[in-house]
Amino acid sequence: MSKHLRTGIVLALGLCACARQVVKAEAPPALQEAPRAAAAQPGPPAGPPSPPASPPSPAALFEAGWADEQRGDPDGARKHYAAALQADPAHIGAALNLSRLLRLSARPAEAEAVCNAALRAAREEPRLLDALAASLREQGKLDPAETVVRRVLQRHPRDAGAYKNLALIEADRGRVRLAEIALASARKLDPADPGIPNTLGILAMRKRDPAAARGRFAEAVKLDPTYAAAWANLGAVALAYRDHAAAEQAYAKAVALDPGRYETHLGRAWALEGAKKPAEALAEYEIVLALRPQQEDALFGRALALKAANQLAAAKAAFEQLVGLANGSRAKDARAQIASIELRLARAAPAAESAAAKTGSGR
Repeated sequence: MSKHLRTGIVLALGLCACARQVVKAEAPPALQEAPRAAAAQPGPPAGPPSPPASPPSPAALFEAGWADEQRGDPDGARKHYAAALQADPAHIGAALNLSRLLRLSARPAEAEAVCNAALRAAREEPRLLDALAASLREQGKLDPAETVVRRVLQRHPRDAGAYKNLALIEADRGRVRLAEIALASARKLDPADPGIPNTLGILAMRKRDPAAARGRFAEAVKLDPTYAAAWANLGAVALAYRDHAAAEQAYAKAVALDPGRYETHLGRAWALEGAKKPAEALAEYEIVLALRPQQEDALFGRALALKAANQLAAAKAAFEQLVGLANGSRAKDARAQIASIELRLARAAPAAESAAAKTGSGR
């Protein structure tokens, strides 16, 4: 398996570890039909001008953010949730969803700020404290994160989210057994949450037991077939076994369920590349780069796909872009690929010149 495939398995497992904390929108108000204009009939005398329209309510802004999420528009969702919080700093649903989206886009410090601001208006709200602990953990602030978790459990000893956070904190410390104990407590309180077997699967991978991990991820999607993270992790395990067909199928399901996560498209691209489908892999790499410009693994994979498709000039330019990245880790590999391409181009040049000469002489 290539170096970038091995890197990708770790990437996919790490980024699909978070437990779900999605606050769905309440049922929208009934739609009202707009009044129709009278046809060819004079209206009453004009009255005073209408008052200016009132700004959208926090509930309406929240609904708009949730609709953005369903359309796969996380940027629009973040803007609507932020506007809802500006209108109502105590809107817990908007704070939870905004912090979740910020964490998913690798902005945990901003997620922490959102949680702290909301907690000033809704003190000791356990869901906000759970989200705060997750934001701290993702910044590597494990001790402060545990302090928040203990604060939740002191007041709410049956809070499953706190035990899930504690499990991830212990896992980050390398204390897998303590993480499993915390997850067992969470499971007793929330047996239907697919995030729990998903996290157990990740712990199994850390113990170098991919067979057990695959069973846990399969358990997660059985609990909830729409749980995209577990499908992505099933794809990562299949890549570890070099089962590219199974990996592509699992990643395809993950992409269909959650099209906005770049790492899921990246995993699918690797699976397609392993299945010798460079054109399809190239399309997935382009999606990754649209979602996360200059993502190094995607740039390298895109360049390889162009080379496999014999688009040598484009591949060389793509590898040169990698060499020019600040603090890039793939420059050495990219230079080796550039040298290989230049050699192929040099060998092809005399043949091309000979063919042109024959055409020009009329032979």
